[in-house]
Amino acid sequence: MDENFVILSSHTYSRAILLKSLLEESGIPCFLRQVGSAAGAVEIHIRERDVLAADKLLTEFGMASGKQKEPFLSTLKSIRRILVPVDFSAMSLQAAHYALELSRTLKADIRLLHVWFSNAGEPLVFNEVYAYQLNFEGILHEQEEDARKRMEGFCQSLRQTAKEKAIKGVHIDFDLVRGNAVESILGIANDYKPGLIVMGTHGRNRENRPMLGSTTAKVMEKSKFPVLTIPVDYDVVSFKQPQKILYITRFEESDFLALHQLITFVRPFRVKIYCVHVNLNDSMVLDEMNMKRLREHFNREYQEFNIECGLVETSDLLEGIESFIYEKEIDVVSLVSHKRNLITQLLKPSLSRKILFQSEIPMLVFKDRQ
Repeated sequence: MDENFVILSSHTYSRAILLKSLLEESGIPCFLRQVGSAAGAVEIHIRERDVLAADKLLTEFGMASGKQKEPFLSTLKSIRRILVPVDFSAMSLQAAHYALELSRTLKADIRLLHVWFSNAGEPLVFNEVYAYQLNFEGILHEQEEDARKRMEGFCQSLRQTAKEKAIKGVHIDFDLVRGNAVESILGIANDYKPGLIVMGTHGRNRENRPMLGSTTAKVMEKSKFPVLTIPVDYDVVSFKQPQKILYITRFEESDFLALHQLITFVRPFRVKIYCVHVNLNDSMVLDEMNMKRLREHFNREYQEFNIECGLVETSDLLEGIESFIYEKEIDVVSLVSHKRNLITQLLKPSLSRKILFQSEIPMLVFKDRQ
């Protein structure tokens, strides 16, 4: 948490957003800070060790012109894109409607994605092989056309909902891909470059089922883009814009960077952020010292935001988090999905996976960049 950050440059808000996208696409973490109340005065902060690489990148951008600049400028739109995987389950349709509500404030376009796969490739006995080969192409075409019709229908339905709710300036389209769900979602995300992936989860009714098989959990762990999960029981009909967000910090560098990402993401909303560390009845001295440093950083860098830092002392991690959520009426939980080796994943699921399957409210997960 003691990583040194420096001011790279100061720009108008729109240009700062563009340069931030360029830097992060090149693997250089950064965050923005508005200077006082001056409109358009936004500073770009980066790690001190990234200064040379960042300076080179921005120099190349400044020298580019015409078609050379088009790839740079296209990244500006990425923060206004939401990718929503849809498999026509209740939870995925719920996620799509939540994304539509978010787009009202974010002014973000929505791309729906359906990954279909053929069950025609299941093993057959020898005397069925010939007939199978004859019908294979027809079966695939029929399945693809069925998936396309369903997506066209849902896409049009979502557009109609946007019209009825007077959500303007939001373009909604869809992609149809055949293949493995997780790899296809990640592949389309890398091409589309969304600012956010919104996915559904089963919530509490899946609490006792195996966690390893969840598409959402796997995408959440592998995606380099932020993933927002929406429980199937979330009442999207009574949707309200997020007002209180809980960020769970571990006092690690990845948390530090994710907090700045979170603040950038919620800038269009008027929210209160609770930055909390859960202490499992260990010594409080070190945690209090780390939290003090974090609080001082926010007081210095983000005076315009309503951020409250604190510690939660408990003997049970999830119970402590859940109690805080209900006490403060939290709208969204946010954290970093940390890297784990396979054995650790199988024997002791990560905190993000546990919360994913037990939470009744949306969860925003950032990629561990370490």
